Amino acid sequence: MKKTDKKSLSFLSLCSLGMLLVLVGLYALSPLANQKIYRGSFNRNFAPENTVTQQKILDLGVNSYYISGLTKDKIYLSNYTTIHHLLRTDMTLKDTQHIRLKIIGLDSVVHPRKFRTRVEPPYFYMMHGIAPAILRGKVNKWEARRFMADSAYYTDAVPIDTTSFALRYYSKSQESYELALETAKEPYFKPNYDILEKQMDGFFSVDGMLHYNKELQQIVYLYRYRNQYMVMDKNLKLLHQYNTLDTISIARIKSEEIKSENSFTLTSQPTVTQRISSVSGIYLYINSGLLSQNEKEEQFKQNTVIDVYDLTQGKYIHSFYLPHYKNKGISDFKIIGNRLLAIHDQYLSVYTIATDNIIF
Repeated sequence: MKKTDKKSLSFLSLCSLGMLLVLVGLYALSPLANQKIYRGSFNRNFAPENTVTQQKILDLGVNSYYISGLTKDKIYLSNYTTIHHLLRTDMTLKDTQHIRLKIIGLDSVVHPRKFRTRVEPPYFYMMHGIAPAILRGKVNKWEARRFMADSAYYTDAVPIDTTSFALRYYSKSQESYELALETAKEPYFKPNYDILEKQMDGFFSVDGMLHYNKELQQIVYLYRYRNQYMVMDKNLKLLHQYNTLDTISIARIKSEEIKSENSFTLTSQPTVTQRISSVSGIYLYINSGLLSQNEKEEQFKQNTVIDVYDLTQGKYIHSFYLPHYKNKGISDFKIIGNRLLAIHDQYLSVYTIATDNIIF
C-alpha cells in the first residue's frame, strides 16, 4: 500500500465506521424476540432432533468472552473488555487456566479494547486495526510483539499462515470495504478490488464475515445482508461465488452519510440474512437470521438455527437447531470434528454432533 494512500485514510473515518459496525453487529446478535423476523421463500432440510446434544456447560461469569482458538483438546477464550486475559480449558471444561498476555514494544494504544486475539498453535496473534498493529507470540510463553514490517488500517483480519493475513479494510479511493493480503515480505500490502461487489453503499452492502479454512487452505467471505459468499485461494484469487438458501440478493438496508460528522447512519431496520458463521473441514456453518417457509416462528425464536454448506461444491446440506440456554441465543460458535463450542451470554457450552445423523 502506498504511503500516500495510507495517509489519505482518515483515522476519524475509520473510528466512525468501526463504531457503526459494532452497533450493527450488536443489532444482528440481539435477541430475535425484539426483532421483526423475515420469512424467506425457501425451505430448510432439518437433521434429526437428536443430532446435536449439549454435554458440558461452564459459567464464565461475564458475557464478554469470545472463542479465540480451538484445537482437538483445548479451547481458548479471549475477552473483549480485558485484552490481556486469556482463558484456556479442555473439552471437559474441568481443567481451566487463566493466562495473562504481555504486549511488548507498544507503550500506548488508542482504543485498546479494539484488540482481537487469535490462537493458532504454536503461535497466538493480537490484532488492532486502528493502531494499526499485528502482534505475534509463542503459545505457552504468551508475549506478543510486532513482527510485520508494515500494517494497514483494517476492520477485520484473519491469519493465513505465520507471516500472512487476509484483511478487510475501508478503501477511501474505492469508498468501500475491500479485501487485501498483508505479508511480512514486500510489497507487504496487496489489495484486491474485484472481490466485494458494492451495491447502494460501500459499507453495509458489503459488510460481512471473513474466515480462513485451514483444511482447504482457502479464504471465505460471507455477506451479512445478502445471500452470497465467496471462496478464494491464499492469494485472494476468486475461485467460486455461491449463494445461500435465501433469495435476498440486494441488501435490504438504507443508510445516509453525515458528511459534517464524517459518519454514517441507518435510516431503516436492516434485514440480517447471516448473523454468525464458522468454517471447519469442508463446511461453512451459518447462523441465519431468516425464517424458512417450513418453520414455526415460535420454534425459531427458541432456538439458534445453523445451516450447513459444502464449500467444495457450494451446496446446502442441511440445518440443525441449537436450543437457547437460559433463554439466551449464541454470540459465537466454532466446530472441530464432532464437537461444537458455543457461547450463550456468559456460558460456554460443549455439544457433540451425532455423525450418524449428519455429514462431516
